[in-house]
Amino acid sequence: MRKALVGINSEGVNAPVSLVNYGDSEVKNIEYTLSFGNEIIETKELSLPQAIVSHDSQLINIHISPHTKISVTELTFNVTKVNGQPNGATIPYTTITRMTLTQVPKRKVVAEAYTAMWCGNCPGAIALIENLTHTFPDEFIGISVHSNREPLHCPSYQSQKNRYNRYPTVMFDRTTNFTYFNAASTFMSEQEKGAELDVKVSAVWDEKKNNISVTSETIFRIDMAEAPYALAYVLTADELQHSSYYQKNYYSGSTADLGITKEMDFFINSPGFIHGMEFNHVAISAMGIDTGLTGSLKPSAVADEVQTHKVSFNNISQYRTIQDKSKLHVCVLVINTKTKEIVNADQCTISDSATTGIDSMADAGKAVETARYDAAGRRISHPTRGLNIVKYSDGHMVKELVK
Repeated sequence: MRKALVGINSEGVNAPVSLVNYGDSEVKNIEYTLSFGNEIIETKELSLPQAIVSHDSQLINIHISPHTKISVTELTFNVTKVNGQPNGATIPYTTITRMTLTQVPKRKVVAEAYTAMWCGNCPGAIALIENLTHTFPDEFIGISVHSNREPLHCPSYQSQKNRYNRYPTVMFDRTTNFTYFNAASTFMSEQEKGAELDVKVSAVWDEKKNNISVTSETIFRIDMAEAPYALAYVLTADELQHSSYYQKNYYSGSTADLGITKEMDFFINSPGFIHGMEFNHVAISAMGIDTGLTGSLKPSAVADEVQTHKVSFNNISQYRTIQDKSKLHVCVLVINTKTKEIVNADQCTISDSATTGIDSMADAGKAVETARYDAAGRRISHPTRGLNIVKYSDGHMVKELVK
């Protein structure tokens, strides 16, 4: 069974259907009907772009028009003729579930990469996440979940991590496991599944930049008497770097893989142990990560109704691995509680508090230094002669003259 999501005010969409040739002769053209109930709504002859040889298959696109109202309807696609002759296949038809929506949501794809610094094969997964982030910046969300044997471990992700017994593992929307360096086609296949709902997330710091208030808005585009969905939230960090951090790299010198992606080329041209490497998309904290937070979405849905949900990530200073608070992101994941699939998601940066004010130096003195830069903006690991710019864990930045 296939699914086609159609906006009610649209001209329709193309739904992919796979044709399989079980006969001995190649198939050059077909005639098919598309039916709704007992009514044939379309009959069409189609010349195939390429003949299908015996026991081979080919994807074709079938145009699906919207129904007259917001609804879920079953269409029957039936191949009636092959090469001008009656189709002799035992089962010549398939069904297409047509979902006519108020509008078609945009689906963002999530890839959770289970990785580790000590894992020599993990650069392949890291390169995959980086490549998709650079290629599809507004449509892809990467989350890097590190082993519990290292400082970037996220304890609140442990229950998900326990499901996988090998590194690396990359799960797209928790349905597809793929670890090759270039996953653009996998990303597009996931995105083409579409979604029945839109979701947006926003986040804001408190005045002291130690707590994050998160608000999500979920809008279903169809009525659902039963809506088995819930929300999960993840706090991630980019550009995590420390002198003790390294990445084991089995791809060093693997010139046969050069040129696949520039992100993979970085590892091929790097040594077997990469010290001081920056780690991105690192999971810091998560809520409801297995099946979503209970009650975060209503058990039934009304089309175009906005469902607002609020949570907080508190006491951010407890996460010592965070180095630059401007490099944090909040992700919201919409999880189907029956299938455990991630069906849509969103990601945002964290805005400053709307309230302005000046904290006392006494308060600033309690903060911990998280980063240091020279006058040119280059990151440095220790005080260096001249002007230093010091960033603290509460977000303060102080200019310091080192003699």
